[in-house]
Amino acid sequence: MEVYAWGANSHGQLGLGFESELCMTPQRVAKCSFAPAQVRFIRGGGGHVLVLDTSGRIHACGWNNRGQLGLDSTEECHSEFKMIPSEYFGEVPVETISCGWDISGAITLTKRLFVWGSNAFQQLGICQRGFTAVRRPMPVKLPREEAAQRISFGLRHCAVLTQDNKIYVFGRLRIMDPPPMELDITATCLHRCNTVKIQVHNPNELRIVSISSGQNHMLLKCADLSESGGGSTKRILTLGDNKFGQSNAFQFEEDVRQLAVGWTHNAAVLKNNEILVWGRNCYGQLGMGSFSEQQAIPTPLRLKLPEDQAPARIHMGAEHGLLRTTAGLVYTWGWNEHGNCGNNSTDNVCTPTLLQLPPVKLCGAGAGFCYAITEPVN
Repeated sequence: MEVYAWGANSHGQLGLGFESELCMTPQRVAKCSFAPAQVRFIRGGGGHVLVLDTSGRIHACGWNNRGQLGLDSTEECHSEFKMIPSEYFGEVPVETISCGWDISGAITLTKRLFVWGSNAFQQLGICQRGFTAVRRPMPVKLPREEAAQRISFGLRHCAVLTQDNKIYVFGRLRIMDPPPMELDITATCLHRCNTVKIQVHNPNELRIVSISSGQNHMLLKCADLSESGGGSTKRILTLGDNKFGQSNAFQFEEDVRQLAVGWTHNAAVLKNNEILVWGRNCYGQLGMGSFSEQQAIPTPLRLKLPEDQAPARIHMGAEHGLLRTTAGLVYTWGWNEHGNCGNNSTDNVCTPTLLQLPPVKLCGAGAGFCYAITEPVN
């Protein structure tokens, strides 16, 4: 297996051993601190990337101005991958990871939450005094020591979903008024840090099962526990800025299999493999075949792939998209200023475009860059 990366590389985030303005085509990453066959997740931030392997270890590369690599380093950039010492997590394997603009987080198998990077807006969930930046993973206790299940970062906020289906939001996320009637939202304080607690009004009827953050908005995937709902996950609730329709909420016809969120645009993959997109489209980031400079797309539209292709996983950068099909093909579209679409151009792309890569097993995206791990070719 091989690792490929393309797009913005001004902070060495492509792991190529050097820094450059851009790489317009997929480049092979020759030196890794992980085995490509053992990668579980790839998550990208503003200029850094985290890789989680099957042993629960995290590998980091790229921008480190706020300590977001978690290496306890003061170096501004690391252009090659290094493993975050497992001792920083108490020798407990990590289960899931997430990246924000200049912040990172992880949840261990024991459901402990760790965060590191910028705390300029108290998005680490601790008082800013003495902690404007944290350079190695730091455990954060939730109220009543609740177990963390999922973590999601926006530009200036961190959202944590607990195992008992509450959400805690640290930092700055402007929640539009009025909020969804199904939610109870209260202001509280945690570690001398202003915190917002979100929970459903009737937990016997609705349950929050996943969260996804954009620049200044958040999508909540919900399970309908009512007798008629039968546990279906067709419902999306939203919070935050809605300038481009990115916080419009919907009840879909099919269960939502996956949500992917960019800065101001969203995608939902349904159980029937239909892909629906909505939000801002000035760079073609919705992949609809056109650019919408003045007008956003406030209601979901179908993203079209060739008839014989089905989506396996979709990823959103700041303003571009990356999709892997079940056949291992990769399509990109949207903002392309840094070559983040990988098509040997810097022109924005408004339609999903096939990349010339060997069959791809796994992908990931950051603000302006992409990663792919390819299968061996016989």
